[in-house]
Amino acid sequence: MQSDGSESVSPTTQRLQSLSAADTRGKHRIQAELKRLEQEARFLEEELEQLEKMDKASAACKEILNNAETRPDPLLPV
Repeated sequence: MQSDGSESVSPTTQRLQSLSAADTRGKHRIQAELKRLEQEARFLEEELEQLEKMDKASAACKEILNNAETRPDPLLPV
């Protein structure tokens, strides 16, 4: 009878160990996902900073576009 009791403990112990191992993998996955999200947030912040600096560049592009539109294309017939 005691062997039955020890056999029931053994699968339970094995199950607890496998759950513990699965929990560790789960924690690792969560940490990896968190790290990826933090990296993406930093990337987006850097990109936003670059876009904020490009305001002056877009004004210059608009000026060039206006100048180009007013001049006729030398390769097209008049």
